[in-house]
Amino acid sequence: MKVEIYFSHSFVNIDSPIFKIKGEGSSADVNASSKTTAKKMYEKGWRLAHAVKTAQSAQLESFNFLLIFEKK
Repeated sequence: MKVEIYFSHSFVNIDSPIFKIKGEGSSADVNASSKTTAKKMYEKGWRLAHAVKTAQSAQLESFNFLLIFEKK
């Protein structure tokens, strides 16, 4: 199974922009040129396995998420 991790500054629907995470641990960073959407990932056969909210606030502009996609 393939796994890819993406970040979203404000994940509110399948058309929200998401960005691939490159690297691991403390060297992990957002790849700004990898902008896509969950909708496009679904169309390529990926499925959203987990969504982890990273901000403490419940405000819409603080809905930062790490999104874990899987593909067989």
